[in-house]
Amino acid sequence: MQHPVGYVIRNGRAELESFSAVLTNSFAWWEFLHTVPSAYILSGFFVLGVSAWHILRKNELSLFKKSFRVAAIWTLIFSLYLIVEGHIHGAEVAKTQPTKLAAMEAHWETEKGAGWALLAIPNEKDEKNSLEIKIPNILSLLAFHDPSAEVKGLKEWPKEERPPVALTFWSFRIMVALGFLFGILSILAFLKRHNPEDNPRLLKFLVWNIPLPYIAAQAGWMVAEVGRQPWIVYGLMKTKEAVSPLSAVQVGLSLPAFIIVYGILGAICFWLIAHHARKGPEPLTSLSATTEKSALENI
Repeated sequence: MQHPVGYVIRNGRAELESFSAVLTNSFAWWEFLHTVPSAYILSGFFVLGVSAWHILRKNELSLFKKSFRVAAIWTLIFSLYLIVEGHIHGAEVAKTQPTKLAAMEAHWETEKGAGWALLAIPNEKDEKNSLEIKIPNILSLLAFHDPSAEVKGLKEWPKEERPPVALTFWSFRIMVALGFLFGILSILAFLKRHNPEDNPRLLKFLVWNIPLPYIAAQAGWMVAEVGRQPWIVYGLMKTKEAVSPLSAVQVGLSLPAFIIVYGILGAICFWLIAHHARKGPEPLTSLSATTEKSALENI
């Protein structure tokens, strides 16, 4: 969907021609190496946040200091890795999905030595940015590792072939900003891993940080999928060509039903996670008694 390879068009449809090309699809590998470590970061900060919550309350200090140390090392590795990999993946996007890059950066005009928008407010109606503060040459350097490289602007493509700019732009900014925040937090947690109880401000911040990796992951998917539009398969098939032949009534009934059902399941899931995270481990004596009782019943 993002970078189709190894196919041939026969009788109006795409058919597999080279399985090796699919397996060695560089875009797919960079995306895999981006999304999976993102999940590792989410899990690492979840453990850090829960550990911090219990350390602040002096619950099972020995256990939660150990889990804090492990998670601090884990998040440091993957947070710093993802900053580097994210840059490499961004260069791959610049090469294979230039319209997405232009939307990510709210870059309207084709130019050499393109500047990077430190601050911008995209105005899709007038095809410009209402407010813009740029650092010269940085976008060309980041995208093509050449400060004088040419970066195509959104105006190079017809309006119907451009992705939604504002949503892609802000989602990308949120993801990147949170990514650097996670890098800073992981360094601080690593440095304080042996005595986290002496750093209550950091512990409180780590507790409040628990939802942010979820937001970063969703923002990343917004960039990937919204930025791919209007293509269901980039450069090959438009999204409108892949719409199922359903009536408005069917969609009007099924979509709210899915939202309600999955909304309820999601709320229950997060309530259970929060409940057990606050509860912490059961006392060792209770666990031993339960195990002993179960063993006797089996006998």
